[in-house]
Amino acid sequence: MPRETLKGASTAAVASAIDKRRRKREDEHQSAREENLMETPRDDARALPSGGKTALEIATMLNVPLPLAKFGIGGVDDGGSGACGAEAKDDASESEEWDDVCGDDYGSIAYEDEDAGVENGDAEGGRGVKWARGSDEAETESSGGPKRKKKKYVRRLSDDERAGVLQTHHIHVMCLLARGRHVRGAASSRLLQAMTTSCAPSALANAVQGSASGALEVSALARLNDWFADVIAPPISIDDDDDEKSGLERLTKDAQWRRLAFRLAMRRAGMGSTRGGASAYAAKLARSWTLRGREKISEEESAALFASICQGFGVVCRVVSSLEPVPLRASATTLEHMGVLTTPKPPPVVRKETRNTHRFVRHWCEVLCARHDEKGVDKKATNARWVSVVPTTRGSVDDMGVIFGERKRTTTADATSSMPYVVAFYGDSGARDVTRKYAAAFSQALHHRTPDWKWWETITTHMDRLHRDAVACDCSPELRKLIDSADKAELFEMDTRSSKERVPGTMTEIKNHPLWVVERFLSRSQCIHPRHPVKALIAGEPVFPRSCVKELKSAERWKSECRRRVIDALIDSPVRKIHSRALQARIKQLTRAREGWFLSKAEGSKERLQSEEWRATMSKDEECPQDPQTILGDIPLYGEWQTEPWTPPSAVGGVVPKNDRGNVDLYGNALPPPGTVHVNLPRVSKTAKLMNIDYAPALVGFEYKAGGKTLPLFNGIVVCEEFKDELLKRHEDAEEARRITLEAKAYKEACAHWRLLLGAIWTRARLRDEFQDGVTTEEADPTARRIAAARAMNERDETTTERDERLVLGAAAFVEEL
Repeated sequence: MPRETLKGASTAAVASAIDKRRRKREDEHQSAREENLMETPRDDARALPSGGKTALEIATMLNVPLPLAKFGIGGVDDGGSGACGAEAKDDASESEEWDDVCGDDYGSIAYEDEDAGVENGDAEGGRGVKWARGSDEAETESSGGPKRKKKKYVRRLSDDERAGVLQTHHIHVMCLLARGRHVRGAASSRLLQAMTTSCAPSALANAVQGSASGALEVSALARLNDWFADVIAPPISIDDDDDEKSGLERLTKDAQWRRLAFRLAMRRAGMGSTRGGASAYAAKLARSWTLRGREKISEEESAALFASICQGFGVVCRVVSSLEPVPLRASATTLEHMGVLTTPKPPPVVRKETRNTHRFVRHWCEVLCARHDEKGVDKKATNARWVSVVPTTRGSVDDMGVIFGERKRTTTADATSSMPYVVAFYGDSGARDVTRKYAAAFSQALHHRTPDWKWWETITTHMDRLHRDAVACDCSPELRKLIDSADKAELFEMDTRSSKERVPGTMTEIKNHPLWVVERFLSRSQCIHPRHPVKALIAGEPVFPRSCVKELKSAERWKSECRRRVIDALIDSPVRKIHSRALQARIKQLTRAREGWFLSKAEGSKERLQSEEWRATMSKDEECPQDPQTILGDIPLYGEWQTEPWTPPSAVGGVVPKNDRGNVDLYGNALPPPGTVHVNLPRVSKTAKLMNIDYAPALVGFEYKAGGKTLPLFNGIVVCEEFKDELLKRHEDAEEARRITLEAKAYKEACAHWRLLLGAIWTRARLRDEFQDGVTTEEADPTARRIAAARAMNERDETTTERDERLVLGAAAFVEEL
């Protein structure tokens, strides 16, 4: 029988078996509906009689392969189960196996995949099969075969993208910082303070004002917190009787009109020249205060209102905010939660809000508290401290658990839970970084900051200086003493919390840790000094505080960058010697030559190449290249403890002292040598050269390029002080002459351009007159059309405006003269 006939017979047999099974299934479904059965009908494989032949048996009888046999899925026969499903019993769920078949969709499409695992039942390791259902992207490999993971290619950030990410982070933090100062400035409004304090009960006001100047007792602060939380809490809706509602309608309407009038007055008061400033936000806070108990007040506004009440009673209070910039990798849910991204959503289900529904507290207050004696005067100034309070929560005085809320305190905490920036804002435009006080793990919080922390230290130092200056100028000696004592106690508390933080237990955790370090993760220009205290051991290696890490520099760098010189007695005792780039290239060359020599002597034996004894024996051969590990470094490095202050030599006889390269090192804020000045003006070196005086270029740093290239950066020159005035005068004259020369050159170039334009216009007019027989129509010549339009516009302007001035459009005036 021909092969095509056998194949057709096999296909017909399979189709007949499938049709028979389908008719059987339809009959069973019909009978089940007639009997109103609630059970799920059995599978077709179980409905077939045991004596039915499977597709595998039919194919074997006809001596032809199954249509899908080449894919490796037709040779599985387990207890009489075949491709047609006669009495098929599989480990998979029956409903999953036949869902597609019942829907007249004969299942997944099998296609060949060379990267798949080994097929079931194939002892020789056949090809695997992936099953793709429609547009479903999920892919399942054959069971029993090894799974191969696809390699994920991660695109790295370029230098420009990385710089953009850092700048975006810095700008966002600065905006949040400005927002905090803006809110705290609004809380200092006298009108807002009068409004809020006038609503306090007399007993509470007497208790708060009876304390010492600027400080408050903790018990009085707790009473103030409870009253404020009750006042701003949204009302609880209770179904009253109709009679009670009708009796309160008139009073409610009158109160609404009074509040509306007051809100209008406050809005007008905030719409002056300071619109958008602290006064406008103070008006917004006043409107929120008038609607207390009726509308929900945000956490930020509640903190500002509480600070206004405290300041109105004469108590020092600061607003604390957790600044949470947008992280580098943020999902849409995170951005929506932070208020950065808004996505249209269906109206949510209205639920009754209860107190303390926020997962995180981002805004709270700190009040200056101290103990007092019976007369109301504090016993000691050292007992003053900053006490935290969440204005929206009762009983939250000095309770850190309320502030932490549901924040994670593990190493997997995100930026929101870690609180990377926590800033306390004073009423005098000052602020202080209190992240170490509130962060559950300060090291984890630092991981969510940028690698460069100097910019943040500069900002916090500036804001802290503003606060100290304001306290020194505006506060009384007694209050100044209390604030200084509270700040010192807070600093001691933060240092204690940082020192008690858990030391990492693995190398993965301690790598790039901001507080702890092991020596293996240091660069070649860093060392541990002193080598104590040892906090723990990880895999036998001691763990040191990161404060023990010291930078190492060469003698030339200490002198040029830090104005320090290595002590003569220690010049021969460097901490470390490193290899220069030339020596590193030589070491690489020796390493390649040594490995090639070993490979030639091993004669293709892997055991010899991997044997240390054989390598040690062969290293004694005279022909063996030198071991690169025996080459010592040629650049000695020294620590700061091996140096002393150094002053560059003074200028003598009008000669500027220079380094070996003929420059003057002015790294950072370094001053020029005594008797010299730094002149930073463009092209000033040419003037100094024309004056025939001694000068030296000012080297202010280096620029590091890709590929390891380092380029020096020069900015101005260094000259002796006696030549400064004459040099500046000569340079001013030279710049004026240069400006006149540039203007003359620009005028000459403009005249040449106009001459070229007019020549082209003259040539065009001459060619038109010569080759158009003196006939010029507006339709034929675009230049004529523009001239006619310009003349018509001039005539219209003369008739309408009654002016003698003519409107000249571009080069039309010159064309008219032609």
